Amino acid sequence: MKKAILAIYLCVAFMLGFSVCANAASFDDDGMLRLVNRDEKITKKYEPGDLVKPDVPTNKKSQQESIYMREEAARALEKMFQAAKDEQGYTLLAVSGYRTYGLQQVMFNNKVEAVGSKEKAWRKVAPAGASEHQLGLAMDIVCDSFRLLNSGFGETAEGQWLYANCHRFGFIVRYLAEWDDITGYAAEPWHFRYLGVQHASAVQWLHVPYETYAHQAMLLPEYVLVKGNAYLLYGIMDNALNGDGCLFEEICDAAGTTEEEQNATIEEMTAYFLPEGVTLQDALDGKVH
Repeated sequence: MKKAILAIYLCVAFMLGFSVCANAASFDDDGMLRLVNRDEKITKKYEPGDLVKPDVPTNKKSQQESIYMREEAARALEKMFQAAKDEQGYTLLAVSGYRTYGLQQVMFNNKVEAVGSKEKAWRKVAPAGASEHQLGLAMDIVCDSFRLLNSGFGETAEGQWLYANCHRFGFIVRYLAEWDDITGYAAEPWHFRYLGVQHASAVQWLHVPYETYAHQAMLLPEYVLVKGNAYLLYGIMDNALNGDGCLFEEICDAAGTTEEEQNATIEEMTAYFLPEGVTLQDALDGKVH
């Protein structure tokens, strides 16, 4: 009932002409939410400034120099690998993290040569500027019992555990077979993209490709992108993507107000979307299931 009333309020607000706010610094090149694909390319000059090597095992010893990530993502990866070991006894292995524009171009050219055309290569390898690896926010992962980068990884117990749990550490499985018409890429159950726990959880619960989520999230003010918890983000997106319409007038209005007012808005709106068994404080503290 509460959500139904909220949906009516949202659509009335939309019809009355309340503006939708857009302030998406989180989607800038250095932002954790930067969308990269063949339509949203990053320049050849971009290189993250905070690359570090995560303390995780690799598929091959030589790959230790190929697994750099941005520091926040690297620390989250370490936690995810350790949780897999502690909770299930799984040994995850990193394969490939940050790649330069030039390295991506070499990989793409090699694939073109192997398959005979750019059109075929595009389904398997991103061209330079269109790879999330250049952001330093993606990692290809395999496991001790399955060391190949192919669809079979998604059928392993380790791959299934990652798919079900990676959002707890801020990651999503970026490319699923059912989304290939939107992402433009065949399934890659080994490719994990870091977004941060709150956004990754919202994407996971919505079960939508990141393109769908990002294009809607870009309409939100920056304070919601930074401070919004998973339950609020999920609720807003779920309403919007299911045609209930509209973003909160209050959320946009609060973009230019004090931090206290912004926090109060986050708290008030989160309360609408809390599932049974989740307290408001848990949501505000960033805890997810």
